[in-house]
Amino acid sequence: MNNIKKNLKDIREGFTILSGQDKLVYLIDLGKKLDLIDIKDQVNENKIHACTSQTWIKLVYNGENVSFKANSESTMVKGLLKIIQIGFNGTEQKDILNFIDEFDSAKDLFAWINIGTTISSQRQNGFIGSLNYIKEELHGK
Repeated sequence: MNNIKKNLKDIREGFTILSGQDKLVYLIDLGKKLDLIDIKDQVNENKIHACTSQTWIKLVYNGENVSFKANSESTMVKGLLKIIQIGFNGTEQKDILNFIDEFDSAKDLFAWINIGTTISSQRQNGFIGSLNYIKEELHGK
């Protein structure tokens, strides 16, 4: 779990330092680096239904370690998904679940990252829905 916090440290610091539009630019730049899901995996079972835009996540297992591939029609959601990849990719399933469970809700985790009110509630819902999807998938594994 501490590895996840360490992975997200620079992201948190970036969002703490930046304000307003600069946060959006940073988020969009992160989204350009998203490890994309294969087009064949952009199916309903991998779809995040909490998000206004079309968004998909696929979990990839390598033993106990998990990585994520994702895509979204929204450039901001792509940035939010990249944050998840930076934090979680290559991490053990139990550590991801423990990290998510450390927060009372996915919304609290969103606040912990320090993105703030720059992101609309619809985009926040995409991030929160993605975290909830990941949690459900990992519990089912």
